[in-house]
Amino acid sequence: MLMPKPNADVLAKRDALVAGLRRIIPDPEGVIDDKNDLRAFECDGLSAYRQLPMIAVLPSTVAEIAETLKYCQTEGVNVVPRGAGTSLSGGALPLA
Repeated sequence: MLMPKPNADVLAKRDALVAGLRRIIPDPEGVIDDKNDLRAFECDGLSAYRQLPMIAVLPSTVAEIAETLKYCQTEGVNVVPRGAGTSLSGGALPLA
């Protein structure tokens, strides 16, 4: 599977992105940035391909979803939406 190269500019501002997302999502468990906790999001049911995401976000309202997507677009961050992660096609594989 050929994946796009990670955007070095976005990766370099990871800490600032986490802080910005935490301002949008007040739930302390709503922004996941710990590498061990991110393992749950590195693949879907097709576990042959894995990619650890930079950050995972669990918004709980429509407003949080909208603000998160707006923020990510402004910051140039690619977003991979994820449901239950049960697909066998690799569709929930993170980009970075």
